[in-house]
Amino acid sequence: MEEVKKDKSLIDEIKLYEKKAKEIEQRAKEKYMEQVSDIKQKLGKASEEASIKAKEVIDTVGTYVKEHPQKAAVIGFGVGLGLGLALGWVFKKK
Repeated sequence: MEEVKKDKSLIDEIKLYEKKAKEIEQRAKEKYMEQVSDIKQKLGKASEEASIKAKEVIDTVGTYVKEHPQKAAVIGFGVGLGLGLALGWVFKKK
């Protein structure tokens, strides 16, 4: 009879640990989802800010090109030539 009580108490204890494990798992899932949501919000905000900055830069460049077309052409040529030489040098090394 005593052995049956031990078995029953052991089974009850196991069920209690299973319940606790499920509670811990649920809390971990909730915490994970909160963090994922926070990360998504932060990335969305950073993306918006980057988009706004990019538009500002494009507008500034567009204005500069309209006001100084010859200078813009020379600068564009110089940047293109420099990048071409740098890339040629990098790929030639390999």
